[in-house]
Amino acid sequence: MWQTFVHWFSELITFMYGITEILGVPNYGLAIILITILIKIALFPLTQKQMKSMRKMQEIQPETKYLQEKYKGEPEILQKKTMELYKEKGVSPLGGCLPLLLQMPIFIAFYQSLIKFDFAVAEHASFLGIDNIGQSVSYYIGQGDIIPIYLPILAAVTTYLQQRISMVDTNDPTQKSMLYMMPIFMAWIVLKMPAGLPIYWVMFNTLGILQQLYVNWHSKQAKIDNNSSLTIDGGVEEKATQASSEEDKASDTGSQAGREKGGKNNNGSSRDRKKRKKR
Repeated sequence: MWQTFVHWFSELITFMYGITEILGVPNYGLAIILITILIKIALFPLTQKQMKSMRKMQEIQPETKYLQEKYKGEPEILQKKTMELYKEKGVSPLGGCLPLLLQMPIFIAFYQSLIKFDFAVAEHASFLGIDNIGQSVSYYIGQGDIIPIYLPILAAVTTYLQQRISMVDTNDPTQKSMLYMMPIFMAWIVLKMPAGLPIYWVMFNTLGILQQLYVNWHSKQAKIDNNSSLTIDGGVEEKATQASSEEDKASDTGSQAGREKGGKNNNGSSRDRKKRKKR
């Protein structure tokens, strides 16, 4: 079953290479970029949900910490209140897991297919200064060629940027440690793997950064619209209160004027004034 999946990836690389030939730029590195775009499009609904869920989880972090402090010795009540908070805010704690789980087998399948991949045209296996994307970056460094080192660097930088723009609380110690540790870890991993794999990773991260920027913008716009709605509602209510207050003042002024004309007890009506004249 697994070997069939790996073989399917090899076939996909060959197919996409055929597409690059049709486009007039035959290249296996470009074929991997096209595959990455297809994978990103296929996973877009799930990754979009993951990013939104992670964003909301971080935004309600202060409220979650408050509940943890308040119900420190009452785990059952804490769990109940936390789930109520998630339901109120529309957050799913497991919403971000599925896309990550799906990406791991894709990553591993890519790795195994590239190790055993038979490039039909060896010259087309070169990509941006790398002679053969089936060889690892560490192999080229061992041969005295340091040009491919840009791939681990790009892998680290794009991993860092994607994490950084997805963070809401930059002072959280856990997120802060992951912000620096994860890019270093990824750079070390791709250093040992076929160069085609960091091409996939860098491209996938770049598309993820663009998607995260869109999620952040959408979240910011939603907050602005919500605040504007609250401001408008508050303004309307304030104007209504002012109008009511002005009506009360006008009524009080009219009553006072009537009392001055017709006497304190007669409220100044015309009938009362006629009665006083007849007397």
